[in-house]
Amino acid sequence: MQLARLSAALGGQSLGDVYLRRVKRRALLRRGLGALAGAACVADVVVGPGHLSGDPRADIRTRHGETQQLALGARSTATLAPCSAIAFAAGGGRNAFTLLRGTVLVESRPDAASPFIQVATRAGTVRALAGDFMVRRDDGRTIVTAHDDMLTILPAHGPRLTLAAGHAIDLEPNGPGEQAIDWGLATSWRNGMLIVENGTLGDVVAGLAPYWRGALYITPRAARIRASGVFSLNDTRRSLTQLEEIFPVSIRHLPFGVVTINSLS
Repeated sequence: MQLARLSAALGGQSLGDVYLRRVKRRALLRRGLGALAGAACVADVVVGPGHLSGDPRADIRTRHGETQQLALGARSTATLAPCSAIAFAAGGGRNAFTLLRGTVLVESRPDAASPFIQVATRAGTVRALAGDFMVRRDDGRTIVTAHDDMLTILPAHGPRLTLAAGHAIDLEPNGPGEQAIDWGLATSWRNGMLIVENGTLGDVVAGLAPYWRGALYITPRAARIRASGVFSLNDTRRSLTQLEEIFPVSIRHLPFGVVTINSLS
C-alpha cells in the first residue's frame, strides 16, 4: 500500500522499486546485517532518489546531520558538511586532498609545514595560499567559493584561472560563470541554518536533505516554486512543517523517514 501511495504521489514506478529495495535493506539491517548502516546519503532530492555509498577511497566521511573539523596543518583547518567524503593524497600531508562528495570549508593559514592548501575535484584543482574558501561537489556541479582572498584554480578542462575574493564559480563544463556571493549566506550551514534568497523549493530541499535521516522527494512542479527564507538544519522536521505552512505544497511522511513534497496547484 505504501509503495502504491508513493508511486501515485510522484508518478514514477521506478521510484516504487527504489523504495522497495530500501524496505528490503532495512529488513536485512534488522536481522543483524547492519555493517553498512549509515553509508548512504540522499543526493538527488529534486527529481528522484540518489544514494552515496561508502567510497573505499575516502579517508574521512560524514553522515546525515554530522559535521567534522580537522586540522590540515599547524594553523589551517577544514570543516566537512554532512554527507561529505575526502581522500588525502597518497604519501602526502594533510594540506592536499580530494573532495569526493559533499562540501568542505577550508580556513587556510599558511605555515612552514603547510605553505598552501590544495583541494582536488573531478572538475579541477583549487590551491590557496591564505584565506577562507569552500568547495562543493554535488548534483552534477562543482562550486568553488572564495571569501577573503583570491584562489588559483586549475580546471580539468580549460586554462588556469584566478577566482576573486567574494566570488563563486562552477567548474563543470557549461556551468555558470563567476558571480558575486554573500559569504555569510553561503556558509550559514555552519551555524545550523539554511538561508535561501530568491531561490526555489528545490534549493531548500537540497539544503535540508543532508540533515534529514531518511529520503526527501519533491516533484518537479513543487521544486520550481520560488522560495526565500531561513530554515533550521538542527530541526529538519520543523523546517518541513514550515514549508507546508508557507508554500502551496503538501507533505506526506512515509515509513523509514521517506518524505514526499507535492505541489497543490
